[in-house]
Amino acid sequence: PGNPPKNLLLVKPYHWKPFIGYADVNNASGNDLSESDDFPVDNMGDKEDDVQLLWTADVLRRLHERYYSSVLSKEERERVTVPSVLQSMRRETLLRFPRVKVVFSGLIPISKQNKQFQIRPQVVRYAEELGAEVLPKISHETTHVVAARDGSEKTKQARKEVPGCYIVHTSWLMECFWSITRRDVRPHHMGPVPEQRAVSIKKNVPSKDNAVLLLGNDEEESDGSESEDDFAADLEKEMMTKER
Repeated sequence: PGNPPKNLLLVKPYHWKPFIGYADVNNASGNDLSESDDFPVDNMGDKEDDVQLLWTADVLRRLHERYYSSVLSKEERERVTVPSVLQSMRRETLLRFPRVKVVFSGLIPISKQNKQFQIRPQVVRYAEELGAEVLPKISHETTHVVAARDGSEKTKQARKEVPGCYIVHTSWLMECFWSITRRDVRPHHMGPVPEQRAVSIKKNVPSKDNAVLLLGNDEEESDGSESEDDFAADLEKEMMTKER
């Protein structure tokens, strides 16, 4: 066992309604970490509105743009690989604007919380690959608490001691990983959503100095919701045109 290859895209498990409750040994959809007793999969809306194909198409489009970016020299492009581009895209998702500093609540067994544990729990690996910093306990730096359920000591402490801290279901983290964009916390938030913290944001403009790190333009990744809606509309328009 170990971490999957860097060029593997993790996608949202699709649960077809007629088969829910039945085991399919030949085509299992895998574990869905976004589902919990307090926040079942059906709470995310009708599966007729599944958006994973749009997310995947958007990831591939951005991957293509970065891989063939004009800011890379010939020598730099020869060193670029698909896994390295995907790794950079993931890392930038929660790394800036501002960086996410997350505490997990009720998701990691005590036996696996030791940093010496050889294999990272899945939620920890997902958060770190997205560029987030995983904190062992609540502090003034905490920006998000990802919890299995509301009402734990950590969620209570975050609400009391850290104004502006988001308390979200695991579905938020998983959607960030599936789409490689920073998702809106509101559909996944437990309780009232706090006012957003005031942060100083500096736009990163691709240049020869940061070409290897960014591998293309990443301005749209600070807020993926609006650009994703535009992308979906353009893709639907293109498909309808082809059908005619």
